Amino acid sequence: MKIKEIAQKKDKELDKFIKDSKEKLLKLHFDVATKESNKVRDIRKLKKDLARALTVKRERELVKEDNV
Repeated sequence: MKIKEIAQKKDKELDKFIKDSKEKLLKLHFDVATKESNKVRDIRKLKKDLARALTVKRERELVKEDNV
């Protein structure tokens, strides 16, 4: 997912996306560790999307702090 797509999400959607991504990442780690899946590339992609979402969330928090 591109950063523009993530930035367009509202705060609640972004929080839900982050929560869901963390759950998917945990499941993927377990699947790869138990050899049920060999989608290591999906882990890398999901980690990058999660990092982008967390960055957008932090940027919004900093903007709110500056406005106060």
